[in-house]
Amino acid sequence: MIAKIFVQQVMIIINRPPYFPMMIDLQGKPVLIVGGGKTASRRAHTLLRCGAVIHAVSPDFSPDFPQDSHRLTRPFSPTDIHPALALVIAATNTRTVNRLVHDTAQALRIPVNVCDSQTECDFFFPSLINCDNVAASVCTAGLSPTLTRKLSDRLRKVWYSWVSEAR
Repeated sequence: MIAKIFVQQVMIIINRPPYFPMMIDLQGKPVLIVGGGKTASRRAHTLLRCGAVIHAVSPDFSPDFPQDSHRLTRPFSPTDIHPALALVIAATNTRTVNRLVHDTAQALRIPVNVCDSQTECDFFFPSLINCDNVAASVCTAGLSPTLTRKLSDRLRKVWYSWVSEAR
């Protein structure tokens, strides 16, 4: 199957099947986020909304990083990743650290999302649209965060009324 995606007015053709959109229960499950900047913070906020228990490691954290996460203020160590984790997010601004996070998670067979490398992702972080327990997500397989944001913004405009109407 060929997927066509428009990225900044350029069409990218991917010769592969689409990704399977799987919703998983993260309530009470530990997730490690490596990084403390804006991207890591956005991911942490979304995962907290889904009930995950956030463990984060970074030399420093942005002011908007969730206060209700377990923070380790230091550089990442491969021993931070352990088999009890449900997911791992690599969201640093350092390629070598993100690669090390990926390799360590892969060795332990823990799904990992690497913010700066589409090819190193086991899953893509979608834009979550929800009304109570009714949820939808939009994802472009990492190819266009702008398109993901535009589509999810459009969906949010009608989502709440659709959910209310269906009840």
